Amino acid sequence: MSRFAALLPRSLVSRVMLIYMAALALLVSVGLVIFIIYEFNSTLEDTEADSQAMLAMLVPMMADSAVIGDYDTIKRTLDHAIAHPLFERAAFIDLKGARLEVVRQDHPDATPPRWLVARIAAHLQPVNAPIHVGGRDYGVTRLTLWNERIAADMWQATRVALLFAVFGTLGGGALVAWPLRRWLGQLDRVSALGAQLQLGGQEIRPVRTDEAPLEFQRTFEIVNQVAASLQAERAQAAVTLASIAEGVATINRSGAIVLSNPVFAQLLGTPAATLLGQSVQHVLPELDIDPATEAGWQGRRFEHGEQVLEASLAPVRAELGQAAGAVLVLRDVSEQQALENRLRAELDARAHAMQAMSELLGSAGSAPSAAHSNAVEQLSRQVGDMVARLRRQTDQLRAIFNLTPDGFIAFGADRRVQYISPACALLTALRDRDVLEQDEAGLAALLQGRFAEPEHQRPLRLQDLRDEPRIVKMARPMPRILSLALHDGGGTETPQLLHIRDVSQQFEVDRLKSEFLTTAAHELRTPMTSVLGFAELLIQRDYTPERQRELLQRIHRQSRAMMDILDELLDLARIESRHALDFQFCPVELPALCRQTVDDFGAPDGREPPALDLALALPAPWVHVDPAKLGQALRNLLSNAYKYSPGGGSVTLRLLRHGAGEVDIEVEDRGIGMNAEELERVTERFYRADRSGAIPGTGLGMAIVKEIVELMGGSLHLRSEPGRGTTATLRLPLTDAPDSAPATSAAAAA
Repeated sequence: MSRFAALLPRSLVSRVMLIYMAALALLVSVGLVIFIIYEFNSTLEDTEADSQAMLAMLVPMMADSAVIGDYDTIKRTLDHAIAHPLFERAAFIDLKGARLEVVRQDHPDATPPRWLVARIAAHLQPVNAPIHVGGRDYGVTRLTLWNERIAADMWQATRVALLFAVFGTLGGGALVAWPLRRWLGQLDRVSALGAQLQLGGQEIRPVRTDEAPLEFQRTFEIVNQVAASLQAERAQAAVTLASIAEGVATINRSGAIVLSNPVFAQLLGTPAATLLGQSVQHVLPELDIDPATEAGWQGRRFEHGEQVLEASLAPVRAELGQAAGAVLVLRDVSEQQALENRLRAELDARAHAMQAMSELLGSAGSAPSAAHSNAVEQLSRQVGDMVARLRRQTDQLRAIFNLTPDGFIAFGADRRVQYISPACALLTALRDRDVLEQDEAGLAALLQGRFAEPEHQRPLRLQDLRDEPRIVKMARPMPRILSLALHDGGGTETPQLLHIRDVSQQFEVDRLKSEFLTTAAHELRTPMTSVLGFAELLIQRDYTPERQRELLQRIHRQSRAMMDILDELLDLARIESRHALDFQFCPVELPALCRQTVDDFGAPDGREPPALDLALALPAPWVHVDPAKLGQALRNLLSNAYKYSPGGGSVTLRLLRHGAGEVDIEVEDRGIGMNAEELERVTERFYRADRSGAIPGTGLGMAIVKEIVELMGGSLHLRSEPGRGTTATLRLPLTDAPDSAPATSAAAAA
């Protein structure tokens, strides 16, 4: 099989063409053979039929001449017979054995092969017919077929058919070759797209799918989507790299730079656009990097122009561990190196001074002491330790600033921006190159340009932020609320620091808290007002016992409404504060729990109890839940179903499986239903789909149901149609039934 594969063409177009031409040649050959066989048989049949017809015409014509012995007329008749191209000889044989024969003298235009003539001669024999007149025989007429002429005509037809077959095969291949190369040749565009992705930094031109076959169109669309996704990820990585204060570049396996941040280009003094695609060996020959074999290293210092750079290399591994490239990080340590050089120079100067003093003391007759050299070495070690400590502190501060969600902008001694943290760039969408070296007024203008109205109208003065932080609403890069404060830097190098904090979540929490308290106070105030009003009426006036009982019943109903609100608020608060810590989880047989809940539920007066449908959930499903809490959620759903179907109608609790690992509990009513807006807000606290007040309730039941089912690992799904009713579905994950334990009892569920 490998030898056969080696003989095949390398390109897909050539292989498809080879298969097509082979199939076409096979089909044409089979058709040609069938045609030749058909032509051979039909020619033989037609020849035999024509010879019999000719003989049938000759016999009547020769009968009278044979009777009277007019052989001249018979000869002329035979001459006319062999004028037909089918016959080579024509003869008349009388009863005495005399033979009158006429032979054709010409030859066919084409010379057929002898085997074909012999094969036709074997199938076609001379035809004879007796001349019988008045009950007496006068002789026999014999026609000998012209086999060479028949074979020549058949051979000519075969050659023409073969010629057409060859031209048809070649023409079919030529007609298929052009569209095949045009369609399958588009696969080369995928290679071009891959080359663009390898180089990076270029605008990715998607593969056009207009003229490609449907299968290729889908493939190209997926390739284009992957390329666009990769380009988007590179763009995100570029934005992230742009906020890093160090120079970072990504190198592929061949050593070409495929991605770099602006700091990397600044450190090398080369435009960022020209770096992409260049070899790292060409850009940084000092490092001698080979990404295919490097194991990674850190802290290599080298001089690049007037700068001193420190480089670190981290290899990137593929899935199988092969080297796929590397990440190169550059850091400008020129100032640090200059400081170390000055310190070393200072130490060297002191060492020389001490050496000179030792020599002077030695020349004065005193022995040189080794204590001085030990002191210099100790001082050198201390300086080295201090430099290492400063480097660690710098790295720690950089890590802190990179990880903190708050933004910081540091000003130098000249009151200009010297540093901007990555978080600040994300909060304000200000780039380092736009902010660095800006004075206070310039920075204030840049920030104010991103304020939302009406904050945009108030002028921003940074020095005012020392006394009191300012809360501003940002319009760009996205709506958010920021706190701006200016702090003293505590030093001459960094005299002041602008602190930027995102307080959007805090304001949103405060807004939700205020909205909740307002709604809760309103819901409690309504029944409290009724209680106080009826109580004052009972105190100030005298009523009949019946009227007093009616007022007391109203006070009792409103008090019960307040207790329901407080109980549900406490339940909701307890669930939110402790989550599922108070839940008693255990395996529960769901049909038993549903049956017990329906049996214990008291339907309103005049209404039918809920219908229970468990047929679609066989065998009985088990869930791992708190049966009491799940029963509470089901009672809330049943209560809402009856409340919001005041006109009557059935209420059904249905149990059915959803997929292989989940089960649905549906509570369906035929009530007033909800529109899309009401359906979206029904789980909000105190939200009531009915605003008229005719339907009792606190507006907290659905919020409690949602919290309970989600803490049990499930979900709440609602669908409704105004005037048609509502279906609430609790979807829970299934669990395995206990080996020996029976279904959780209804008492436990209660």
